[in-house]
Amino acid sequence: MSIRLGFFVLCFISSSSIADGRAPWEDHQVFAINKEDPRSSSFSYASEAEALVDDYSGSNRYLSLNGLWKFDWQRRFADAPQYFQQPGFDASAWGQIRVPGNWEVEGYGYPIYLDERYPFDSTWPDVPQEYNPIGSYRKTFALPEHWHNKQVFLHVGAARSSLEVWVNGRSVGFSQGAKTPAEFDLTPYLKAGENLIAMQIRRWTDASYLESQDMLRMSGIERDVYLYATPKQRIFDFHARPQLNKALNKGTLNLDLELRNYTTSADQKVSVQARLLDPRNGMQPIFEQQKNLSLKAAGKQVVSFQRSLEKPRLWSAETPELYTLVLNLYDGNGALLESLRDEIGFRRIEIEGGQLKVNGQAIRIRGVNRHETSPDWGHVVTRESMLQDIRLMKAHNINAVRSSHYPNDPYWYDLTDKYGLYVVDEANIESHPLAINEQTQLGNEKSWLPAHIERTRRMFERDKNHPSIIIWSLGNEAGKGKIFEATYRWLKEADGSRPVQYEPAGTADYTDIFAPMYPSIERLAEYASQHNDRPGIMIEYAHAMGNSVGNLQDYWDLIEQEKVLQGGFIWDWVDQSLRYTNEHGQSYWAYGKDFHPDLPSDGNFLNNGLVNPDRQPHPHLYEVKKVYQPIKFSAVDAASGEFEIHNTFSFSDLSAYDLSWHIEADGEVLFEGQQAMPAIAQESKKRVRLRLPELPSTSAKEYFITLRALLRHPQPLLEAGHEVAFEQFRLPVAQQPVLIKESGSPLVLTHQQQDLHLANDMFSVVIDGKTGLLSSYRYEGKELLKSPLTPNFWRAPTDNDLGNGMPEWAAIWRDAGRNLSLTKLDTFRKGTGFQVSATFDSEDFDGQYRLDYLISSSGRVQVSSELVLAEGQQLPKMPKFGMQLVIPGDYPYISWFGRGPHESYADRQHSAPIGHYKRHVTEQIHAYIRPQENGNKTDVRWLAARDAQGNGLLAVGETPLSASAWPYLQEDIDFFAGDSETSASGLVPVTSKHAVDVPVRDLITLNLDHRQMGVGGDTSWGRPVHDKYSVPAQSYQYRFTLIPLSGGEDPAQLARTRTTQEAGRDWG
Repeated sequence: MSIRLGFFVLCFISSSSIADGRAPWEDHQVFAINKEDPRSSSFSYASEAEALVDDYSGSNRYLSLNGLWKFDWQRRFADAPQYFQQPGFDASAWGQIRVPGNWEVEGYGYPIYLDERYPFDSTWPDVPQEYNPIGSYRKTFALPEHWHNKQVFLHVGAARSSLEVWVNGRSVGFSQGAKTPAEFDLTPYLKAGENLIAMQIRRWTDASYLESQDMLRMSGIERDVYLYATPKQRIFDFHARPQLNKALNKGTLNLDLELRNYTTSADQKVSVQARLLDPRNGMQPIFEQQKNLSLKAAGKQVVSFQRSLEKPRLWSAETPELYTLVLNLYDGNGALLESLRDEIGFRRIEIEGGQLKVNGQAIRIRGVNRHETSPDWGHVVTRESMLQDIRLMKAHNINAVRSSHYPNDPYWYDLTDKYGLYVVDEANIESHPLAINEQTQLGNEKSWLPAHIERTRRMFERDKNHPSIIIWSLGNEAGKGKIFEATYRWLKEADGSRPVQYEPAGTADYTDIFAPMYPSIERLAEYASQHNDRPGIMIEYAHAMGNSVGNLQDYWDLIEQEKVLQGGFIWDWVDQSLRYTNEHGQSYWAYGKDFHPDLPSDGNFLNNGLVNPDRQPHPHLYEVKKVYQPIKFSAVDAASGEFEIHNTFSFSDLSAYDLSWHIEADGEVLFEGQQAMPAIAQESKKRVRLRLPELPSTSAKEYFITLRALLRHPQPLLEAGHEVAFEQFRLPVAQQPVLIKESGSPLVLTHQQQDLHLANDMFSVVIDGKTGLLSSYRYEGKELLKSPLTPNFWRAPTDNDLGNGMPEWAAIWRDAGRNLSLTKLDTFRKGTGFQVSATFDSEDFDGQYRLDYLISSSGRVQVSSELVLAEGQQLPKMPKFGMQLVIPGDYPYISWFGRGPHESYADRQHSAPIGHYKRHVTEQIHAYIRPQENGNKTDVRWLAARDAQGNGLLAVGETPLSASAWPYLQEDIDFFAGDSETSASGLVPVTSKHAVDVPVRDLITLNLDHRQMGVGGDTSWGRPVHDKYSVPAQSYQYRFTLIPLSGGEDPAQLARTRTTQEAGRDWG
């Protein structure tokens, strides 16, 4: 509200006095000319009935200017058309552009992706001249006749980077600030009938120095454009401040309304009414108050109301209770002039005892960062997309979102109010390229103070009435110092009800929250041990770039131990690639040099999402859901059915949930049950005893029980039966394999050239005499191999691997498996079969590698793989230790008993319960935007690849494997020297390969590994996988058995069998 302008105006006047005659778009002290004051998001309806519906698009006081506009785009300012704003200008040769719309997705210019660099070389206060596109817009509209004697305003929801407006050839005003509305009073410029509105936008201006967020750099109009009409007397703005006493049983609603009179000739008598309605009780009024006053000509006046409520329902993310506020303005004769509606919520936010509390309870921030992005429309997001984001977040136990790094579309906050998400609202301020250097950062550059205050103020004034906003943020990566001390003070004076945070402030006195960015677990533990004065909430963590988000549970193990640590916001929600089409008509996700081969780029670094650009979940979203689950289970005595349930909700008991359980044996459900969940109070635990059936003491199968918390009834955006939480426990049934006898006629060994051929009338194998590798495996006349079974110590680097230099530091392991030199090959008769032992040396390391094949006459081949490294050598960690084979594409139906159904890794497997899963090979991989390691399954007991008739190959681990199946070769997704160039910001290599470039071949690659390192995710630009999830260079050994399958055979049963010789082997 304008009553808060004093400090800002003083700053602006004192600093603007030094202006040097620059154009407003190159003067960082000029950011608004003739622009309306900021105000809360509301609409002036003609009746209370319309206000209660609250759909301004259907109001006769609304005129949309969305749609096609005449448009001219030029590469530089000097080439912009002259006099284009004049009604007589001939724009017939111009093109058209969609509004709202980013130029770069509408065919004008190119997107640029940069993180820590500006997309130009100028330094403030200068702006680029040679390449700096400018867009000119024209549109005509007919002024509604019933708008006569109304005040008419233009609303431009978001325009980047500067906006100039003309109406009927006359200059109206100027605006900067790309993510808050620009409104202009058009009344003096309009005429009856047809009118012309013209606008001009410049891609880069002095405002660009404060808008250097880590996102696609694009230009244009990014939110709705419309006209609206109000009466000559109006409620210009209001601030609703619901407050609660300490006991939370009494609420007070304080209302400040700013009324304006646009009539210049006379004072006007009006009355203003405030009504609070209860939507849970048929919109019955809770209270009404009305005041009469006289508005001076061309004047404005603040009117205040206050009313107490007993025991109001409280708003939280778990219980988003809202009340409806209706404000009515009447003229002196009692006729309604306008009606406004808003939803308000009573909640109390405070920092107490070093904890952030809502309604007296310390909360956990299970959060994400979210950019506004669409794969088809750039920064223009639809209401449907916003609702989709909310639905996905709620379904995956996310309870908080940071509006990174700017105020989002106002409708987003309506949704977070309604459906319940805690929000950090962030000022549209980021000068990262300057902030990384103490000599250039703006935190103490006083001439920039007015611009920082203005952006902070416009965020606050627009969004101040939203209950879901519980924290204000001063901006992102914009330096530190006196400017931010000032913006902090401004916010605290304007709003004492919410804390303010700013990451660069650390623990200084201009942030209420310690909000670190990508801290290590060790750093968080150190903070918790040394501080108890303010909460620690990570503003960004778990960098979700590509195959990522490892060790998330480890972070939360610490968070849940330390009161002062209260969670964080994962970076980030959605990949920002755009959808492009290649020369073959294939759709792909564009990044880096796809936008333009000559423009600077930070490559794939914009794709850090838990979901891909069209909101399909990445596998790591399921891990987030699991780690964030608010209901936790632990086993007290699983065998007797005794478990403990921990309700970590802050405000809700568990009466709305059912407890479902089932017992599986090797993935087959044997028993199941469902009952009402005990009504465990928030932040409480209770033990339950389930009536479980009697289980065998021994079995060839493994028994697991899975407990699930399910919604009993539908909730907003969530269906009945939705799973909120689960946990799986192994039951104490001793496991004994089924011993079987050898079958088939005895194998015959022949030497053909150097190769060993072992065969009977049913199958044959070939051990290559030069390499010592299994090179042929035929069963019932069909070849099961397309390439040999090969040792493999390498994986296709993930994005995190590229960021920490894995292709360089682990280079020795890339070809170490293929570089092995056979030194010895021995054969031994074993009953009706043979044992073939191969010993290898390596030029890459000191030690030996050994392969041992126990070949049964039934066709089974047990493979023993052993690495023996000599002591005293310095070797890097290994990406993996395993083996790889390629089989024909005739066997695309993959089944396995292990973790699933989605991929899992050593540091990201909590969300994948052990079970029996079946998928087509193309359905159990994951196409990351940049091709990389994917599709792995941990704790795999067995994996089978079969055709439609059930023929194929089964692999059974002696101990659980790390396994995967791909319809392509590893080299198809691998990263090679020359595949990249240095990024503009120097963070990660810039690559150019896409998922669509990976061929689906007529083959299946099977990875049967002992261990693969985790995926990491603390950062994507250097921090390695945690040690406990790494594969240190040391001696290893493991076994698995290959078993050919015929139609009708059950791989699950076959996997539990052992021959006598297989069962009796050791590592002697």
